[in-house]
Amino acid sequence: MAFFRKKLFSSASAVRRKKEHDCYLKNGSCVLEELLALCDGNCRVPIRYFTAIEIHNAIKHSKTKMELRGVVLVTGSLDNRPVLVRFNRCKFFNIHRDIAITAQMSHLKNVLRLIGCCLEFEEPVMVYEYVEAISLFDLLFKKDNLNRKSSLSWGSRLRVARDVASAIVFLHTEFTTPIIHRDIKPSNVIIDEKSGVAKILNFSLSISLPPGELEVKDDGVCGTHGYIAPEYEHQLIITQKTDVYSFGILLFQLLTGKDVYDIMVGVRDNVLHIVDLTIFEEHGIEIEQPLKDYLDLAKKCTADKGDDRPYMIHVARELCRMEKCFRSWSK
Repeated sequence: MAFFRKKLFSSASAVRRKKEHDCYLKNGSCVLEELLALCDGNCRVPIRYFTAIEIHNAIKHSKTKMELRGVVLVTGSLDNRPVLVRFNRCKFFNIHRDIAITAQMSHLKNVLRLIGCCLEFEEPVMVYEYVEAISLFDLLFKKDNLNRKSSLSWGSRLRVARDVASAIVFLHTEFTTPIIHRDIKPSNVIIDEKSGVAKILNFSLSISLPPGELEVKDDGVCGTHGYIAPEYEHQLIITQKTDVYSFGILLFQLLTGKDVYDIMVGVRDNVLHIVDLTIFEEHGIEIEQPLKDYLDLAKKCTADKGDDRPYMIHVARELCRMEKCFRSWSK
């Protein structure tokens, strides 16, 4: 009886190993294809490959996880150092592209740094450096969060906007052809609670513009309702301005502390009517003019026509100017 039990266990292990090997070959070829398309296969940051057993061992005692929309980040330990292990719940994500893009951007402080990945699952698993963090979504919209007020000073909100803008500028300007993120929103941004740095993640819906072209037409709409630019939603046209629109909605959310659906039906003209009251509690009415300038930028970013929106590089420069002015003003 023991012999048959051992044989059955051995057979099951062999089936599991074959499945892991097949997944590794399939996923590995897809990641390589993405890397070749993005950077001729030359990675700025080397990607380490972990086995399925290493991933299971890394998280088997974990009691901490961060729930994001379509993504779960589980705290684990690999090589005696803490890591964040990402599992995906959404089948529409192109994880192979996410791995390739994140590897090319992991030297940036405002991108969650990729350590490696495991290709032995049907859906690849990504392994990031560990940061004690909270999602921007939770920070903005979970009113019972004890850190909300201290973490969301106006200076902190400007810094978050600048950090995210900087990462998008890199996407648009530092690859062979511009890459459009297509899913910029608070749940794809986490805030390092020690440094206050905003880190963007999840490039799985991103798309590259064809060489020499300013736009590409998609087969269907990808992204999150409320953040999708009108020309993309109605005509399926994607340009750099597609991300500018999504980022503009995020700017409104940083200003108001309201979810996207409240912003869509709310008044956008008078800053005094829409600003998060905690900002006034901190600075008083004297901050009205800086807030008006910020509101003007958010409105430009969310113009109905893409041609009327600024490019992200100009948005990032304006946010840097606003942040410097605010620092001088608040001294």
